[in-house]
Amino acid sequence: MSRTRKLLTSAIVLGATGAVAGAGTFSAFTSTTSNPSNEFKAGTVTLTDNDLGVSALTLSNAMPGASTTGCIQVTYSGSLASTVKLYASVSGSLAPYLDLTVTRGTESAPSFPSCSTFSADSTNYIGQGPGVLFSGKLDTYPTTYAAGVADAAGAAWNNNNAHSYKLQVTLPSNAASAAQGLSSTASFTWEARNQ
Repeated sequence: MSRTRKLLTSAIVLGATGAVAGAGTFSAFTSTTSNPSNEFKAGTVTLTDNDLGVSALTLSNAMPGASTTGCIQVTYSGSLASTVKLYASVSGSLAPYLDLTVTRGTESAPSFPSCSTFSADSTNYIGQGPGVLFSGKLDTYPTTYAAGVADAAGAAWNNNNAHSYKLQVTLPSNAASAAQGLSSTASFTWEARNQ
């Protein structure tokens, strides 16, 4: 093979090798930007009351006309606007004979279960008088959130809202003799759900 031809073949081989090597080391201009420290936090829905786990109402050895009353203050400390509904878990055979009235209002000096400083809201929510949210037989009081009594016609609660409720249970003076010796229990619930 001639020397020129060898040189030409060597130049082609070197050129091809350089092209392959150059392709592996080729660089391009680049630029980036970023958005750091994104944060995600869920809001809160929080209701508390001032009952310290003690019952508000007691009616024992009751005769027709007997009544018991208790007041409780409920406070909202959640960060999300919420709707509050009232309902209860009721059991026992005396419930159909007992009258329940739930009245919404304020207390100037809340002292559970005393109602000495309770003032009813001026709003006639259901046509039963100022502040009354429910008036009927204990066994007809709603038992779920879905069917619950909408507090203040569904007005939203916000952080630091506090409202008081007067619960009154009465064995009416015209109670049937069939009510003798019967008993019932009720656990009242206020539930908030964000809107």
